[in-house]
Amino acid sequence: MKKLLALVIVALMAGAAFAQPGMGVFFSNSSFGDNDTNFDAGFSPFNAYIVLLDAPVGSVGAYECSLIFSDVNVFVLSATGANGWTNFGSPTNHIAGFQTPLPVAGDNTAVLCTVQLLYTAGLAVDISMGGSTPSSFSPAGPGIANGANPDDLIACFLTSGNPLGGVVATLNSGGVTATEAHSLTEVKALFD
Repeated sequence: MKKLLALVIVALMAGAAFAQPGMGVFFSNSSFGDNDTNFDAGFSPFNAYIVLLDAPVGSVGAYECSLIFSDVNVFVLSATGANGWTNFGSPTNHIAGFQTPLPVAGDNTAVLCTVQLLYTAGLAVDISMGGSTPSSFSPAGPGIANGANPDDLIACFLTSGNPLGGVVATLNSGGVTATEAHSLTEVKALFD
């Protein structure tokens, strides 16, 4: 039994060595840290960016996710993307593809979409991400299609660590602390 347990721990640690791709919302198109997950909204439109981190592929052919705002008074003015981006969903339900696969940057990131927002109420708002409706993933969650092979679907964790959905950014609040989805501490906690 101890040998089996040791093999399971080794397998989990080896799996954790490979970065799980993450998807989240940032208020910068070039900096994707914790400080970029909050925006203090005023009376002007502003941009949010749906970003893929730790991409395991060289290009993205399509992606899926949904955006949920904790205040219905957040207005999505537009959603746009590069490389012939087409969204077959809605401004908050992205089932989007690229006519030409979107290249992944040298730091394994890709800005998938720019969402222009307007919010003037001044209250704290949580921005959550989940799976699209309908979803290509089971269980439903955000994900991408490999640009080199569209049949290769890759589920993404959120930048906040949750695999199926949750808060990824805020307005007029403290932002979200990114977490490592698979860590040695998490593996050890399974056996405590």
